[in-house]
Amino acid sequence: MRTRLLAGGAVITGMCLMQCAPAVDGQTHIGRSAEEHVTLGLVRGMAEGCGRPLYDFVRILPDGSSLKGGDGLGYRIPADRNLIVTDVDWQYTHPKRAEAAGKTQVLRLFVQNRSDRTEQARVFESTVTLSSQGEGGASERMTTGFVISSAARICPEVVPGPDGPPSGLLHMILRGYFIPATAP
Repeated sequence: MRTRLLAGGAVITGMCLMQCAPAVDGQTHIGRSAEEHVTLGLVRGMAEGCGRPLYDFVRILPDGSSLKGGDGLGYRIPADRNLIVTDVDWQYTHPKRAEAAGKTQVLRLFVQNRSDRTEQARVFESTVTLSSQGEGGASERMTTGFVISSAARICPEVVPGPDGPPSGLLHMILRGYFIPATAP
């Protein structure tokens, strides 16, 4: 397939014509600097983590290392930023494997207030039907995404589950970007 870049950022690929946002002044394809892009990976067993598996997230850095909070806590959003989550990838395996074939599992993400854990709201759901081996997963791209402030964190849950070692929610990656924090 042949690709040509035209004036104004238009790209011709084969018979398609689409308008692309060219990178300007160090900005990426979505108009944000690379430093504003955020990739979070799910980990278990974190201090003050969510649910029985003690889920939390670490920030995955461009060099392959990860960043978490102090005292064994997960990564926390900086006080001067909000995080817009736009993409979620997840994988689930049922402990009964093939016996669970055809069952439905729903990943739910909650924004939970860090100072009052009773204050939380569901902001995302993704549903899968488990394969013949009791496995399922999805890669979701949201139209608008959802916002998380530095006063909150993200808590995952899979229903009906079960959720937790050695099976359950095996992997999750969240992608998005930072914006300046604003007063509520």
